[in-house]
Amino acid sequence: MNLNSDGANRLILDDMAQVVYAPVKAFKKIIENPKYLGAIIILLLFIGLQIGFEYVQFSKTYTENTSPIVDQLPTFINSTLWNSSSNVALSNNYNDFFNYSIYVAAIGTNYSLFGNSSLEMTATNTNTITANLTNVFNVDCSAPSGFQNLSMTIKQVEPTVAPQSATLTLYSINDSNSYQYDLTSSLSDTKAIGLWNNLTIPVGQNAQGWTSSGSPSWQNVTALQLTFNYPASSNVTIRIGALFFRGQYETPIQFNSTGLILQFLQAFSLQFLLSWLFITGFIYLFFKGLKSSVLWKPLFVAVGFAMFVMVIRALVNLIAAATLPTLYYPYDISLGVRFDSYGAIFYPSGSASALSAQSQAIFNTINSATANFRFVTSAVFVVAYIWLGALCTIIIRTLKPEFSIIKSIVISAVSIGVTILLLLLLVGIV
Repeated sequence: MNLNSDGANRLILDDMAQVVYAPVKAFKKIIENPKYLGAIIILLLFIGLQIGFEYVQFSKTYTENTSPIVDQLPTFINSTLWNSSSNVALSNNYNDFFNYSIYVAAIGTNYSLFGNSSLEMTATNTNTITANLTNVFNVDCSAPSGFQNLSMTIKQVEPTVAPQSATLTLYSINDSNSYQYDLTSSLSDTKAIGLWNNLTIPVGQNAQGWTSSGSPSWQNVTALQLTFNYPASSNVTIRIGALFFRGQYETPIQFNSTGLILQFLQAFSLQFLLSWLFITGFIYLFFKGLKSSVLWKPLFVAVGFAMFVMVIRALVNLIAAATLPTLYYPYDISLGVRFDSYGAIFYPSGSASALSAQSQAIFNTINSATANFRFVTSAVFVVAYIWLGALCTIIIRTLKPEFSIIKSIVISAVSIGVTILLLLLLVGIV
C-alpha cells in the first residue's frame, strides 16, 4: 500500500510539474483520471507561500506609534486636563489653533472634539508661568522599545520678547522623581513669536540635554510641566497644540502575530477556493449555455491544477519581499500604509499630498526603495492571470476539441475576468 501511495503521489507531482512545461499532456491525463488530492496540495502550497510572503513584508514594515494614539492626538491639549499656578488661566482657544489638516488628510481622522482648538495659557503682569499635565498618561520612553521623542507645537503670542528661560519637566511616578530639559534655545528666535513653532524633543536614556532629580525611570513617564520665565513682568499668552509622544516603531507582526496569521489563513484560503469555484462555475455555465455536456469533477480538478500558476506567483512574490529593505513609516502616514492583494504597498488617495515636509521626504524615499518590488509584484500579477487564462483555454480545448481556439479563449478570458471582478467586490483580494 505504501508503494502504491508513493507512486500515486509521484504521479500527482509529475502532473503539477507538467502543468508548467507540458500543459496539453498534463490536462489530458488529469481529465481522464481526476483526483482532488493534487488540487488540495496546490491549495496548501499557495496558502503557505502567501502567508510567508505577507509575513516577510510585515516583518520589514515598521510604523510609528504615538501617545495618545493618532485617532486621539489632540487629547493632551484639552485644558480640563491641565492645572497651573494661581496666576495663570487655562482655556481652549477655538479661534487660533494648530492646523491638524495633515492628519485629517492623511488618515481621514475627525478631530472635532479638540482638534479645532489650542491650549491657551494666559497671565497678567507676571514674569513666570507654570502649567502641568498630570494623571492622564503613563508612557514608556525606555530604549529601544519605548517612545523616543516628544513633539510639541507652541505659539508665543505675548510678550514680544523671548523667554529668559523655558523648561520642560517630565515626572516619573511622583513629583520627587523627574527629568528636566532646557527649551530656552528652541524659543529664543524672536522672529518666531506669533507663529506656530514645531519642537521635537528627544527623550529616553540615550537622549542628550536632560538632567534628573531623584530616581526617575524613563519606563514610567507620568506627568509633564512647562515653565516660562521672562526678563520683566508683562502680560503673557502662550498656546500649545499637537502635544504627543512619538518615535516608537513596531511591526504588525510584533503587535499581533497570531491574529495576522489567522487573518492571512482565512483570506488566502478564501481567495483560492473562490477563484477555483468561480472559474470552474463560469466555464461550466458556458458549456451548458452552448448545449454542450460536461462533467463537473474533471473540469473542477483540472482548473484546480491550473491554479498551480498562483503558487508560482506567490513564490516569486515571496522572493521579491525578501529583497525589501526595512521600512519605517512616520505616524502621519503609518495608518495610510496598506498592502494590496498582490503585495504592492500603496496609500489612499491624497494621503501623500498633505504630509509634513519631513514625512513627505521619507514617503518619497520609501517609494523609491520599493519601486522594484512593486514592479515585480504587479508584473507577476498580470502574467499569472494571463497564464491561468491560457491554461484554462487548454482545459476547454481538451474537454471540447470541437470548440474553436477563439471560442475557447473567449470562454476562458470572460470566466477569469468576471472572477477577478467578483473577488474584488466580495473580499477585496485577487
